[in-house]
Amino acid sequence: MTGTPFNPKAAASYGRFIQAAYTMYHADPGNVTPPPSSDFPAGYQLAAWISMQDFILGSTDPVFYGFIAQSIADPHQLVLAIRGTSNGIEWWDDATAILKTPFKVPGCGEVGMGFARIYNTLEVIERPVGVAAATPRSLKAAGGFSRQVSELMRRRAAAGLRAGKSPAPVSIEVTGHSLGAALATLYTMENAKTDKAPNPALCTFASPFVGDSTFAAVFDGLQLTSWRIVNVQDIVPMLPPEILGFTHVAKEQKFSSIGKVRPSLACWHALATYLYLIDPTLQPGADCQLAGLRAATHAPTSIGALPVPAGPVTVNVTINVGK
Repeated sequence: MTGTPFNPKAAASYGRFIQAAYTMYHADPGNVTPPPSSDFPAGYQLAAWISMQDFILGSTDPVFYGFIAQSIADPHQLVLAIRGTSNGIEWWDDATAILKTPFKVPGCGEVGMGFARIYNTLEVIERPVGVAAATPRSLKAAGGFSRQVSELMRRRAAAGLRAGKSPAPVSIEVTGHSLGAALATLYTMENAKTDKAPNPALCTFASPFVGDSTFAAVFDGLQLTSWRIVNVQDIVPMLPPEILGFTHVAKEQKFSSIGKVRPSLACWHALATYLYLIDPTLQPGADCQLAGLRAATHAPTSIGALPVPAGPVTVNVTINVGK
């Protein structure tokens, strides 16, 4: 697989977009179009929200799951960021979706059924441009998620032309954490095979297995820049169980949190831990800092962590197999 060599500084920058998505969600969990957070990456503006529906929990209400940001200095550059699940119950619901189903693009193998069902509910809601009182506009009429993203890119390019900007093609970089990493991977594959919107990079943190060996082989054959960042103590990248026919995409970028954060499922999986591992100038969440580090700083609470207590943990997983 070819692509740009791994760049920790760039990866940490991608992680900040996901961190902002977590912040926006927790500020108002019931709002599918929350305002940009205080930690929204500088130099970018909110272009669209991303919502989804979680069938596994039995709820069909749309939930805010990420956004698409647009560079202010270079309006042709977009970033798509998708957060992970917000609590342990949701994560295990997603992780136990171990059945596989053919990916929606023929010839691309099979993917986790739970991920595929959620992916098919993703919706892009465009933020109005230039009209303060305008209502956010769903782009679902354009088709599936990849088509919706391409439609947003087309609309942003057209707006740029009307504003006298150059006609350069709009590109979109993609990033996600945990479940969001799986969804980001599915989008990258679908886009590469269908809409073919320019995609300079995919950067994922704590991604679970997404599909089978055929899916992984086709994805790796795309020769994209793809960084799959893994903390070797985190159990999420080992789910669903590989023995059930799952294969990871892209060569992983391995890091270890031993001696760097408190030993717990929550701290091993937290986005803040991942960002600390690739950029030591950052800090893990306050709940995950070791005693000496915690006394020296007042870092924010870990974002994107599973709410599992520190110390020995027993996890009981119930697998519901439907038709």
